[in-house]
Amino acid sequence: MLICALPLLCRCQGSSAPADTATATEATAAQATQAPGERIATLSEEVRMLMEQYDAEHKPELLEQAMSINDSIEQLDTTQQGRFNTAFTRAQLLAKSGHMREAMLIQERLLSSNPNDFVRLQFYAGKYRMEGKTDSMHIFADRALAQCDIILADTTLSAEEIDQALMNKINIYQIVDNRAKAKETNDKLAARHLDDPDYQLTDAEFNEEFNAARTALNQSAEAYRNDVKKNPTPAAKQ
Repeated sequence: MLICALPLLCRCQGSSAPADTATATEATAAQATQAPGERIATLSEEVRMLMEQYDAEHKPELLEQAMSINDSIEQLDTTQQGRFNTAFTRAQLLAKSGHMREAMLIQERLLSSNPNDFVRLQFYAGKYRMEGKTDSMHIFADRALAQCDIILADTTLSAEEIDQALMNKINIYQIVDNRAKAKETNDKLAARHLDDPDYQLTDAEFNEEFNAARTALNQSAEAYRNDVKKNPTPAAKQ
């Protein structure tokens, strides 16, 4: 199981069929009778479905609709976590619409409070890769890998925490384009799940997934650099 690393933060989400317009309309009509928390959950699900539909159909109006709903959620959920969630979603939507620079600025603000957090270190490794600053990329990648090694040295960890640390290392090795280390770490992860075929990749399958991840990173880098040229100092909404 090779984990695809992306410069932008990624939240794990369950799979779902593309949004159905009639179903979405019915859900919107039902919101009037929902409690605030339920309504926020319903709207958040609509945004997720619209994003998945955009990934399948690439219709700009789907992102516009999702952004509008996300703005509505922002008005409803004023908690600290709520503000984080809506800002995070806004960054994802901006990235999908080609506004990579603004998306990165939003996420950079979200991560500014903890200089040692793995997610922050991974983010900057990816960001510097996109900017072509390889020395800085390796500095943050090495710090992120060191954090993973500290976690893996903890003998009190659960199986899930060990798996996550290994997957995090694979992500970093993808960012720095170290195929050999990514394969070595992926093999360690696979050895922990010998009864799960999803973790067992042939060399050809591994190379195919690694190459796909590298292509995605390079495409993100190109989109980012093009956006910086067009919008060198965007005013990102907080």
